[in-house]
Amino acid sequence: MKASPRNKRIVIQTRTVVEDGYGGEEETWAEFGQEYAAVYYGTGSEQREAAQQGGAQSASFEVLSNSKTRAISVIDHRIAFDGGIWNITAKHDLGLNEGVRLTAIREAA
Repeated sequence: MKASPRNKRIVIQTRTVVEDGYGGEEETWAEFGQEYAAVYYGTGSEQREAAQQGGAQSASFEVLSNSKTRAISVIDHRIAFDGGIWNITAKHDLGLNEGVRLTAIREAA
């Protein structure tokens, strides 16, 4: 990974399922870890399109590659950042010593 401004602290959350008091299952989220990330928001055209479709915002988060970031899955993880929740839509390993890029969409408030 090129020297990039990994100066934003993000919290990666993992999905867990717990039993509710009625024998059913309930989905909860717990902290998986915290990482410093370089955050790249969607292009201007993507932001305009998102505004027209109800406010969905996309961003890419580049973090250092380590055992935790390599274990992130699109289904079981999400990101808490900038006062919102970001659902991970894609994960790209950039190389063992390079980093991991997580592409995510912010949940509507």
